[in-house]
Amino acid sequence: MTKKLYNIFWLAIIGLFISSCNKYDEPTVITIEKCKRTVLVYMVASNSLGTNNFDYADIAEMKDAMSNYTAGECRLLIYHTRYNSAPKLVEIKNNGTSFSTDTLKTYSSTTQASVTKSRIAEVLNDMTTYAPANDYGLVLWSHATGWVRSLTRSASIRDFGEDSGATMPIDSLADALPDNMFSFIYADACFMGSIEVAYQLRNKTNYFIGSPIETPAYGMPYDTNIPCFFENEPNLTGACENTYNYYANFNETSNETTNKAYRSMCISLIDCTKLEDVANACRSIYATAKELSSTDDLQCYNISQPYIYYDFKQYTDSISTDETLTAQFNTALDNAVLYKASTPILYLILVVDSEKYSGLSTYILGTGSSTNEEYYKTLDWYNDVIKQ
Repeated sequence: MTKKLYNIFWLAIIGLFISSCNKYDEPTVITIEKCKRTVLVYMVASNSLGTNNFDYADIAEMKDAMSNYTAGECRLLIYHTRYNSAPKLVEIKNNGTSFSTDTLKTYSSTTQASVTKSRIAEVLNDMTTYAPANDYGLVLWSHATGWVRSLTRSASIRDFGEDSGATMPIDSLADALPDNMFSFIYADACFMGSIEVAYQLRNKTNYFIGSPIETPAYGMPYDTNIPCFFENEPNLTGACENTYNYYANFNETSNETTNKAYRSMCISLIDCTKLEDVANACRSIYATAKELSSTDDLQCYNISQPYIYYDFKQYTDSISTDETLTAQFNTALDNAVLYKASTPILYLILVVDSEKYSGLSTYILGTGSSTNEEYYKTLDWYNDVIKQ
Protein backbone atom coordinates (compact mmCIF):
# COMPACT_ATOMS: atom_id res chain seq x y z
CA MET A 1 0.00 0.00 0.00
CA THR A 2 1.44 3.35 -0.96
CA LYS A 3 1.88 6.04 1.68
CA LYS A 4 -0.83 8.13 -0.03
CA LEU A 5 -3.33 5.28 -0.06
CA TYR A 6 -2.35 4.41 3.49
CA ASN A 7 -3.16 7.98 4.67
CA ILE A 8 -6.45 7.99 2.78
CA PHE A 9 -7.40 4.66 4.39
CA TRP A 10 -6.79 5.91 7.91
CA LEU A 11 -8.47 9.26 7.28
CA ALA A 12 -11.58 7.35 6.17
CA ILE A 13 -11.45 5.17 9.29
CA ILE A 14 -11.02 8.20 11.55
CA GLY A 15 -13.86 9.97 9.73
CA LEU A 16 -16.20 7.05 10.32
CA PHE A 17 -15.16 6.94 13.96
CA ILE A 18 -15.75 10.65 14.49
CA SER A 19 -19.07 10.45 12.65
CA SER A 20 -20.25 7.55 14.79
CA CYS A 21 -19.14 9.36 17.97
CA ASN A 22 -21.06 12.49 16.99
CA LYS A 23 -24.22 10.47 16.42
CA TYR A 24 -23.81 8.71 19.74
CA ASP A 25 -23.16 11.88 21.75
CA GLU A 26 -25.89 13.93 20.12
CA PRO A 27 -28.73 14.43 22.64
CA THR A 28 -32.05 12.85 21.83
CA VAL A 29 -34.72 15.43 21.06
CA ILE A 30 -38.04 14.52 22.65
CA THR A 31 -41.04 16.05 20.93
CA ILE A 32 -44.23 16.35 22.97
CA GLU A 33 -47.32 16.74 20.85
CA LYS A 34 -49.49 19.69 21.73
CA CYS A 35 -52.77 18.92 23.43
CA LYS A 36 -55.95 20.96 23.11
CA ARG A 37 -55.74 22.56 26.57
CA THR A 38 -53.52 22.43 29.63
CA VAL A 39 -54.94 23.63 32.94
CA LEU A 40 -52.45 24.58 35.65
CA VAL A 41 -53.52 24.77 39.29
CA TYR A 42 -50.98 27.02 41.03
CA MET A 43 -51.43 25.74 44.58
CA VAL A 44 -49.60 27.66 47.31
CA ALA A 45 -50.49 25.72 50.46
CA SER A 46 -47.57 26.48 52.77
CA ASN A 47 -50.00 28.17 55.14
CA SER A 48 -53.03 27.33 57.27
CA LEU A 49 -54.86 25.86 54.25
CA GLY A 50 -52.16 23.24 53.90
CA THR A 51 -51.87 22.70 57.64
CA ASN A 52 -55.56 21.80 57.65
CA ASN A 53 -55.15 19.63 54.50
CA PHE A 54 -57.54 21.57 52.30
CA ASP A 55 -54.98 21.15 49.52
CA TYR A 56 -55.10 17.36 49.76
CA ALA A 57 -58.91 17.47 49.79
CA ASP A 58 -58.95 19.50 46.57
CA ILE A 59 -56.35 17.24 44.94
CA ALA A 60 -58.57 14.26 45.82
CA GLU A 61 -61.42 16.02 44.00
CA MET A 62 -59.16 16.55 40.99
CA LYS A 63 -58.36 12.84 40.96
CA ASP A 64 -62.08 12.08 41.05
CA ALA A 65 -62.56 14.33 38.04
CA MET A 66 -59.70 12.72 36.12
CA SER A 67 -60.87 9.18 36.92
CA ASN A 68 -63.62 9.76 34.38
CA TYR A 69 -61.35 11.38 31.83
CA THR A 70 -58.92 9.33 29.76
CA ALA A 71 -55.69 11.12 28.92
CA GLY A 72 -55.94 12.73 25.54
CA GLU A 73 -57.05 16.18 24.52
CA CYS A 74 -56.52 18.02 27.83
CA ARG A 75 -53.97 17.81 30.63
CA LEU A 76 -54.14 18.78 34.32
CA LEU A 77 -50.99 20.05 36.06
CA ILE A 78 -50.56 21.16 39.68
CA TYR A 79 -47.75 23.25 41.06
CA HIS A 80 -47.95 22.28 44.73
CA THR A 81 -46.04 23.65 47.70
CA ARG A 82 -46.72 23.16 51.41
CA TYR A 83 -44.79 23.31 54.68
CA ASN A 84 -41.69 21.12 54.98
CA SER A 85 -41.97 19.87 51.42
CA ALA A 86 -40.16 20.80 48.22
CA PRO A 87 -42.51 22.35 45.62
CA LYS A 88 -43.39 20.02 42.76
CA LEU A 89 -45.00 20.22 39.36
CA VAL A 90 -47.19 17.13 39.01
CA GLU A 91 -49.65 15.82 36.48
CA ILE A 92 -52.79 13.90 37.32
CA LYS A 93 -53.86 11.61 34.51
CA ASN A 94 -55.93 8.60 33.65
CA ASN A 95 -54.13 6.44 31.12
CA GLY A 96 -57.17 4.30 30.42
CA THR A 97 -55.85 1.17 32.15
CA SER A 98 -54.04 2.95 34.99
CA PHE A 99 -54.26 6.14 37.04
CA SER A 100 -51.17 8.12 38.01
CA THR A 101 -49.85 11.26 39.63
CA ASP A 102 -46.57 11.93 37.85
CA THR A 103 -43.93 14.30 39.21
CA LEU A 104 -42.65 16.34 36.28
CA LYS A 105 -40.22 18.52 38.23
CA THR A 106 -39.10 19.24 41.81
CA TYR A 107 -38.11 22.80 42.74
CA SER A 108 -35.90 24.29 45.42
CA SER A 109 -37.84 25.61 48.40
CA THR A 110 -34.92 27.68 49.68
CA THR A 111 -33.75 29.75 46.69
CA GLN A 112 -37.04 31.52 46.03
CA ALA A 113 -40.60 31.60 47.28
CA SER A 114 -43.55 30.41 45.22
CA VAL A 115 -44.98 33.94 45.29
CA THR A 116 -42.16 35.51 43.29
CA LYS A 117 -42.16 36.52 39.65
CA SER A 118 -39.11 34.36 38.94
CA ARG A 119 -40.73 31.19 40.34
CA ILE A 120 -43.98 31.77 38.48
CA ALA A 121 -42.04 32.39 35.26
CA GLU A 122 -40.11 29.16 35.82
CA VAL A 123 -43.27 27.15 36.41
CA LEU A 124 -45.03 28.59 33.36
CA ASN A 125 -42.02 27.81 31.21
CA ASP A 126 -42.06 24.24 32.54
CA MET A 127 -45.79 24.01 31.88
CA THR A 128 -45.29 24.85 28.21
CA THR A 129 -42.34 22.44 28.03
CA TYR A 130 -43.92 19.40 29.70
CA ALA A 131 -47.51 19.98 28.58
CA PRO A 132 -47.57 22.21 25.49
CA ALA A 133 -51.07 23.10 24.38
CA ASN A 134 -53.05 25.23 21.98
CA ASP A 135 -54.82 26.78 24.95
CA TYR A 136 -54.05 27.29 28.64
CA GLY A 137 -56.14 27.82 31.76
CA LEU A 138 -54.91 28.89 35.19
CA VAL A 139 -56.33 28.35 38.67
CA LEU A 140 -54.85 30.51 41.45
CA TRP A 141 -55.13 28.57 44.72
CA SER A 142 -54.10 30.05 48.07
CA HIS A 143 -54.92 32.68 50.65
CA ALA A 144 -55.47 36.17 49.27
CA THR A 145 -56.72 39.63 50.13
CA GLY A 146 -57.35 40.70 46.53
CA TRP A 147 -55.43 43.89 45.82
CA VAL A 148 -55.49 44.98 49.47
CA ARG A 149 -52.16 45.04 51.23
CA SER A 150 -53.78 44.55 54.62
CA LEU A 151 -57.26 43.77 55.87
CA THR A 152 -56.32 45.31 59.22
CA ARG A 153 -55.08 48.76 60.13
CA SER A 154 -51.64 47.39 61.00
CA ALA A 155 -48.81 46.13 58.79
CA SER A 156 -49.46 44.35 55.50
CA ILE A 157 -50.56 40.72 55.54
CA ARG A 158 -50.92 39.44 51.98
CA ASP A 159 -52.31 40.09 48.54
CA PHE A 160 -52.28 36.89 46.47
CA GLY A 161 -50.73 33.84 48.09
CA GLU A 162 -49.00 33.05 51.33
CA ASP A 163 -45.84 30.95 51.14
CA SER A 164 -44.46 30.50 54.65
CA GLY A 165 -45.13 34.18 55.31
CA ALA A 166 -44.07 35.52 51.90
CA THR A 167 -46.80 37.24 49.88
CA MET A 168 -47.25 38.78 46.43
CA PRO A 169 -48.79 42.16 45.51
CA ILE A 170 -51.38 41.95 42.77
CA ASP A 171 -49.35 44.10 40.37
CA SER A 172 -46.40 41.71 40.78
CA LEU A 173 -48.70 38.78 40.03
CA ALA A 174 -49.89 40.55 36.87
CA ASP A 175 -46.30 41.27 35.85
CA ALA A 176 -45.41 37.60 36.30
CA LEU A 177 -48.11 36.40 33.90
CA PRO A 178 -47.43 36.81 30.16
CA ASP A 179 -50.00 38.79 28.23
CA ASN A 180 -52.70 36.68 26.57
CA MET A 181 -51.28 33.36 27.74
CA PHE A 182 -54.46 32.10 29.40
CA SER A 183 -57.93 31.85 27.95
CA PHE A 184 -59.25 31.90 31.52
CA ILE A 185 -58.04 32.50 35.06
CA TYR A 186 -60.07 31.18 37.99
CA ALA A 187 -59.08 32.74 41.33
CA ASP A 188 -59.87 30.15 43.99
CA ALA A 189 -58.85 32.60 46.68
CA CYS A 190 -60.44 35.29 48.84
CA PHE A 191 -61.44 38.79 47.73
CA MET A 192 -60.14 38.52 44.16
CA GLY A 193 -63.44 39.58 42.56
CA SER A 194 -62.85 43.32 42.47
CA ILE A 195 -62.72 45.70 39.54
CA GLU A 196 -59.18 46.57 40.59
CA VAL A 197 -57.95 42.95 40.37
CA ALA A 198 -59.87 42.15 37.19
CA TYR A 199 -58.58 45.31 35.50
CA GLN A 200 -54.99 44.60 36.61
CA LEU A 201 -55.25 41.16 34.97
CA ARG A 202 -57.20 42.33 31.91
CA ASN A 203 -54.35 41.73 29.47
CA LYS A 204 -53.46 38.32 30.91
CA THR A 205 -56.66 36.47 30.10
CA ASN A 206 -59.91 36.69 28.18
CA TYR A 207 -62.05 35.57 31.10
CA PHE A 208 -61.61 35.98 34.83
CA ILE A 209 -63.56 34.25 37.60
CA GLY A 210 -63.37 35.54 41.15
CA SER A 211 -65.28 36.28 44.31
CA PRO A 212 -65.45 39.63 46.14
CA ILE A 213 -65.87 37.88 49.49
CA GLU A 214 -63.75 35.73 51.76
CA THR A 215 -64.23 32.39 50.03
CA PRO A 216 -64.77 29.27 52.14
CA ALA A 217 -61.65 27.17 52.77
CA TYR A 218 -63.10 24.16 50.94
CA GLY A 219 -62.48 26.00 47.67
CA MET A 220 -64.30 25.36 44.45
CA PRO A 221 -65.67 21.86 43.70
CA TYR A 222 -62.86 20.54 41.51
CA ASP A 223 -64.58 17.24 40.82
CA THR A 224 -67.33 19.06 38.88
CA ASN A 225 -65.34 22.06 37.62
CA ILE A 226 -62.40 20.28 35.98
CA PRO A 227 -64.77 18.66 33.43
CA CYS A 228 -66.11 22.15 32.67
CA PHE A 229 -62.58 23.38 32.00
CA PHE A 230 -61.98 20.43 29.68
CA GLU A 231 -65.00 20.96 27.45
CA ASN A 232 -64.30 21.88 23.83
CA GLU A 233 -64.89 25.51 24.80
CA PRO A 234 -64.30 25.96 28.53
CA ASN A 235 -67.71 26.02 30.22
CA LEU A 236 -66.91 28.85 32.60
CA THR A 237 -70.54 29.68 33.33
CA GLY A 238 -71.04 26.06 34.31
CA ALA A 239 -68.01 26.23 36.62
CA CYS A 240 -69.44 29.34 38.31
CA GLU A 241 -72.82 27.69 38.71
CA ASN A 242 -71.20 24.58 40.20
CA THR A 243 -69.33 26.66 42.77
CA TYR A 244 -72.37 28.73 43.66
CA ASN A 245 -74.69 25.73 43.99
CA TYR A 246 -72.13 23.79 46.05
CA TYR A 247 -72.10 26.52 48.70
CA ALA A 248 -75.72 27.60 48.44
CA ASN A 249 -76.63 24.01 49.37
CA PHE A 250 -73.62 23.26 51.58
CA ASN A 251 -74.18 20.27 53.85
CA GLU A 252 -70.78 18.71 54.48
CA THR A 253 -70.65 18.63 58.29
CA SER A 254 -72.78 17.24 61.06
CA ASN A 255 -73.09 20.70 62.63
CA GLU A 256 -76.00 22.61 61.10
CA THR A 257 -74.69 25.98 62.31
CA THR A 258 -71.43 25.30 60.50
CA ASN A 259 -73.32 24.25 57.39
CA LYS A 260 -75.32 27.49 57.46
CA ALA A 261 -72.15 29.55 57.87
CA TYR A 262 -70.61 27.87 54.85
CA ARG A 263 -73.68 28.60 52.73
CA SER A 264 -71.91 31.75 51.67
CA MET A 265 -70.80 32.57 48.15
CA CYS A 266 -70.55 35.48 45.74
CA ILE A 267 -69.02 34.66 42.39
CA SER A 268 -68.78 36.21 38.95
CA LEU A 269 -67.43 35.62 35.45
CA ILE A 270 -65.84 38.64 33.81
CA ASP A 271 -65.15 39.18 30.11
CA CYS A 272 -61.84 41.02 30.35
CA THR A 273 -62.05 42.18 26.74
CA LYS A 274 -64.95 44.42 27.79
CA LEU A 275 -63.23 46.09 30.74
CA GLU A 276 -61.84 48.99 28.72
CA ASP A 277 -65.44 49.99 27.95
CA VAL A 278 -66.18 49.88 31.69
CA ALA A 279 -63.09 51.97 32.38
CA ASN A 280 -64.08 54.57 29.78
CA ALA A 281 -67.56 54.90 31.25
CA CYS A 282 -66.23 55.18 34.79
CA ARG A 283 -63.61 57.75 33.81
CA SER A 284 -66.34 60.12 32.71
CA ILE A 285 -68.35 59.55 35.90
CA TYR A 286 -65.39 59.96 38.23
CA ALA A 287 -64.38 63.21 36.50
CA THR A 288 -67.66 64.85 37.55
CA ALA A 289 -68.48 62.73 40.60
CA LYS A 290 -70.36 64.09 43.57
CA GLU A 291 -69.07 63.49 47.05
CA LEU A 292 -70.59 60.51 48.83
CA SER A 293 -71.88 61.61 52.21
CA SER A 294 -72.01 58.11 53.69
CA THR A 295 -71.22 54.51 52.79
CA ASP A 296 -73.97 53.15 55.04
CA ASP A 297 -76.33 52.35 52.17
CA LEU A 298 -73.68 50.55 50.13
CA GLN A 299 -73.38 46.79 50.13
CA CYS A 300 -70.05 45.63 51.54
CA TYR A 301 -68.37 42.25 51.05
CA ASN A 302 -65.82 41.92 53.84
CA ILE A 303 -67.49 40.95 57.09
CA SER A 304 -65.34 42.85 59.59
CA GLN A 305 -64.04 46.39 59.89
CA PRO A 306 -62.37 48.25 58.37
CA TYR A 307 -64.81 47.88 55.50
CA ILE A 308 -62.91 47.95 52.21
CA TYR A 309 -64.81 46.07 49.51
CA TYR A 310 -67.98 47.88 48.43
CA ASP A 311 -70.27 46.98 45.56
CA PHE A 312 -68.86 48.43 42.35
CA LYS A 313 -72.14 49.30 40.62
CA GLN A 314 -73.81 50.67 43.75
CA TYR A 315 -70.92 52.99 44.44
CA THR A 316 -70.49 54.19 40.86
CA ASP A 317 -74.22 54.83 40.43
CA SER A 318 -74.24 56.75 43.73
CA ILE A 319 -71.55 59.23 42.73
CA SER A 320 -72.74 59.78 39.15
CA THR A 321 -74.19 63.20 38.34
CA ASP A 322 -75.33 62.40 34.80
CA GLU A 323 -78.06 59.91 33.91
CA THR A 324 -76.63 59.35 30.43
CA LEU A 325 -73.21 58.49 31.84
CA THR A 326 -74.86 56.19 34.40
CA ALA A 327 -76.71 54.36 31.63
CA GLN A 328 -73.51 53.99 29.60
CA PHE A 329 -71.71 52.58 32.63
CA ASN A 330 -74.48 50.11 33.41
CA THR A 331 -74.53 48.88 29.81
CA ALA A 332 -70.75 48.43 29.79
CA LEU A 333 -70.84 46.59 33.11
CA ASP A 334 -73.67 44.31 31.97
CA ASN A 335 -71.63 43.40 28.90
CA ALA A 336 -68.55 42.64 30.99
CA VAL A 337 -70.19 40.57 33.76
CA LEU A 338 -71.29 37.36 32.06
CA TYR A 339 -72.41 35.58 35.22
CA LYS A 340 -73.02 36.62 38.82
CA ALA A 341 -74.68 35.02 41.80
CA SER A 342 -74.76 35.61 45.53
CA THR A 343 -76.25 33.83 48.51
CA PRO A 344 -78.56 36.06 50.60
CA ILE A 345 -76.41 35.81 53.74
CA LEU A 346 -72.63 35.64 54.14
CA TYR A 347 -71.22 33.77 57.13
CA LEU A 348 -74.38 34.39 59.16
CA ILE A 349 -73.37 38.07 59.37
CA LEU A 350 -73.84 40.04 56.16
CA VAL A 351 -77.16 40.26 54.36
CA VAL A 352 -76.74 40.55 50.59
CA ASP A 353 -79.39 41.79 48.19
CA SER A 354 -78.77 39.73 45.08
CA GLU A 355 -80.41 42.43 42.96
CA LYS A 356 -77.74 44.87 44.13
CA TYR A 357 -74.86 42.46 43.67
CA SER A 358 -73.01 43.67 40.59
CA GLY A 359 -70.46 40.85 40.45
CA LEU A 360 -67.53 43.07 41.43
CA SER A 361 -66.37 45.06 44.42
CA THR A 362 -64.45 48.33 44.50
CA TYR A 363 -62.51 50.50 46.94
CA ILE A 364 -63.54 54.02 47.95
CA LEU A 365 -60.66 56.43 48.30
CA GLY A 366 -60.24 57.81 51.79
CA THR A 367 -61.88 54.90 53.61
CA GLY A 368 -58.81 52.70 54.18
CA SER A 369 -55.48 52.68 55.95
CA SER A 370 -52.49 54.64 54.67
CA THR A 371 -50.88 51.33 53.67
CA ASN A 372 -53.78 50.45 51.41
CA GLU A 373 -54.29 54.01 50.19
CA GLU A 374 -50.68 54.39 49.06
CA TYR A 375 -50.63 51.03 47.30
CA TYR A 376 -54.00 51.65 45.65
CA LYS A 377 -52.53 54.65 43.85
CA THR A 378 -50.03 52.38 42.10
CA LEU A 379 -52.72 50.19 40.51
CA ASP A 380 -53.84 50.44 36.89
CA TRP A 381 -57.46 51.13 37.83
CA TYR A 382 -56.52 54.21 39.84
CA ASN A 383 -54.02 55.57 37.31
CA ASP A 384 -56.07 54.82 34.18
CA VAL A 385 -59.53 55.69 35.49
CA ILE A 386 -59.70 57.58 38.79
CA LYS A 387 -56.67 59.85 38.66
CA GLN A 388 -57.54 63.02 36.81
